[in-house]
Amino acid sequence: MYHRLLSVLLVLGTCALQLSAQTNPPANLYVFPLMVDGTSGGFIFRSTLKVASTDAKTPLACIFSERNVSASMTGTDGVLNAYPAFVVDAGFSPLSQIRLIQELNLPSDIWHTSAQSPLKSGYAELSCPNTVQTQLQFSYFDSSNNKIGEATIPPATKGNSFQFQVDTRDGTRLGFSLTNDSATLGLFKVIARDQFGQVVTFNFNDTIQAFSQVSKFIDEELTQLPPNFVGTVEIVGVPGSQSYAVGLQFTGSVFTTVQPLVRDTPLPF
Repeated sequence: MYHRLLSVLLVLGTCALQLSAQTNPPANLYVFPLMVDGTSGGFIFRSTLKVASTDAKTPLACIFSERNVSASMTGTDGVLNAYPAFVVDAGFSPLSQIRLIQELNLPSDIWHTSAQSPLKSGYAELSCPNTVQTQLQFSYFDSSNNKIGEATIPPATKGNSFQFQVDTRDGTRLGFSLTNDSATLGLFKVIARDQFGQVVTFNFNDTIQAFSQVSKFIDEELTQLPPNFVGTVEIVGVPGSQSYAVGLQFTGSVFTTVQPLVRDTPLPF
């Protein structure tokens, strides 16, 4: 069941997001490579955003941009503290934005989506004039609204190479979400290496579009990956792009996110 749920997320995560280029991104930009909201197959998926000003002296005045999700959010006061998502680009994969404004007497808050629509997934960005501490959580529930599992996604680090440690001996299955937050499209690479750093198998043939997200299982990308594989898997983004990544791991009924080792320069191949 859990692998099927993640399969839904990963399939929906492959989306072309037609957006205008960001040539000069804000200094305080926080990118989350995966965001989900909605219902599918009797299950409910919600995302929760937590933001706090680091100095507790500056009012929060941030913009939360969603790509391909367009989910409004509510704060801790529920309907009395609603934050609608306004679509600013109604293209094939719409860009929506939410203004998160808090006064000094409330320098932090927790916002969550309501899952009132069919399941959508994409990626999100938080832009603030000052530095903040932030994280995005996504949870899924059964049809009776009982929470089944959740995972936390911290802001991702931009890079060109994203390396994950992998151990499949206990039935672990690893997926990944790769975000291309730029106008540059092209091929991305997936390379598996053993414990000694020797290449085992690779795939250089998949394309990621401009301003898009691709989510897949490692064993779908690397069909020749040996059983009970132990080693590393490197995801290499499109040269010249602005790439971010996060891992998604299931072991039985346990679901978690995995953070990669991020490099500006890919490993020698």
